Amino acid sequence: MKVIFTKLAAALLYLWQLPQNLLGLLLVSILKPEDSYDFNRARLYYATRMRGGISLGRYIIVRSAMRDFTERTEWHEYGHSRQSMILGPLYLFVIGIPSLIWAAIFRPGYGRSYYDFYTERWADKLGGVDRC
Repeated sequence: MKVIFTKLAAALLYLWQLPQNLLGLLLVSILKPEDSYDFNRARLYYATRMRGGISLGRYIIVRSAMRDFTERTEWHEYGHSRQSMILGPLYLFVIGIPSLIWAAIFRPGYGRSYYDFYTERWADKLGGVDRC
């Protein structure tokens, strides 16, 4: 009975995050990552054609070169996955689009960090990332 409940809960969670899960599947099929593994309730992919990291539902994709660089990026992106679990179909509007815009326009300096933006600060918190 527990196995049935676990599979049903996973299916419902996948449906709750369906828009971003579909985008994640599409991006994985385009980028053709060379490696992946289970990462909590998500799947982490390493792709050479990825510039940084992105989280779309249960699909986390990070640049292959980052694998040896830091685990913080993986946990930060997992924080975005948790945001997706919480917000469901609202994730793309509340987190995804603002986060992409912030990544495109942010320039270092002026006494602020990339991670000061609300989407990134919350992802760090949910992923257990401490930047102090």
